[in-house]
Order: sequence, then structure tokens, then C-alpha cells
Amino acid sequence: MMLYELALVEDRGSYWFVTNVTRNTLDNLAEEGETVLKLSANSFKIISDAINDGKAVHITKTRMASEVLPMEIEVLDHSETDPLDEARKAALIKVRMLVTPELAKISGFALYGFMMLNNDLANAGFFITNDNREEKYLSILETGNEDLIEKLEDYLNYKDEIENVAHLERKFSKFKKDLRIATTVEDVQGIQDRFLDKFYSNF
Repeated sequence: MMLYELALVEDRGSYWFVTNVTRNTLDNLAEEGETVLKLSANSFKIISDAINDGKAVHITKTRMASEVLPMEIEVLDHSETDPLDEARKAALIKVRMLVTPELAKISGFALYGFMMLNNDLANAGFFITNDNREEKYLSILETGNEDLIEKLEDYLNYKDEIENVAHLERKFSKFKKDLRIATTVEDVQGIQDRFLDKFYSNF
């Protein structure tokens, strides 16, 4: 699988506003209203360092190559922008740099494998729901059928993988909502710090 150094950007008329940078594939990264741009290695470092310093990054729309080059990047200090708005943007970018790779861990293979195993267990007479799952797990174990038990183990592993990513996505959605309603730079900093404390505590 080919990995690229990428910037996720929003169209701001005369320039692109960087919302995130990541090393990833080109598939399914951008949210609604965003575009993905390939970066040179130097551009990736410049933008990453700026974001980590809490600065805003613009990319010119006049491009000289297929990858964004360093001379096409503009790094802005908070003094040049609205402090609250830029604090929100900086917090969102910083958190997204951490969250995006974690969300990308869930693969189509894992989702497909989970659905296929769920179907296999259902075909064997074990229809698993949230309400009856403990009972069904025990029933499968009590069969002594090694094939079914192995399928259950794989099913649970896929389920854990999917639920961990879904949990993070819910937390990230709440983080973005909290940022939108924050009224001071201090509020934004607190929201960011609380999210990061919880994020790192899981590692």
C-alpha cells in the first residue's frame, strides 16, 4: 500500500487553508469541504512544525509541481488572525494529526471479516445481538465445536477493533462540537488538553 505525505485543506478563495497533515493513502481521508494535496518531504516537515507550534498554514493556489513545495507555503502567527478563531483551528488541526491515523486503522478487511463471521455464526443458529451476546458467546463455547469457537474468537477480535475506532470517532465528534461553542481561547485550550489527556491515557 502506497503512503504519501498529505495535507488536508479547505478552499479559502485565494489560498488553501491547511486543516491537517498525515502520512497515509489517498483514500477516504477528507471530510466534506476538504481537499487532499500531496506534499514534498520538506513541505510536510514545515507544515507539521508550524501546526505543532499552534500556527495557521496557508498554501498558495499557484502551484509549480504536483507536490506542494516549501515556497508555496505561508505560516501565520496568531497576531495576524482572530485569536479565538485561530485557536479553534490550531486545536482541531493538532488533534486531527493524532486522531486521523488511529481512525484509518480500521480496514475494509476488518469490516468484511466481521460481517462474514457474523453471518457464519447466524447460519449456525447463533444470532448475536447486544442484548443476548453474553448468552450466545457461552452457548458457542459450550458446543465444544473448535471451528465455531475459532470463528467466535475472530469475531470478537474484529468487534473490539471496530468498537475502539468507533469510540474514538464519537469522542472526536464531541471535541469538534465543543470547539465550535467555546467562547474564549482559554476554553479552547482546556478542551484540547482534556481530549489529549484522555487520548494519551489509552496508550
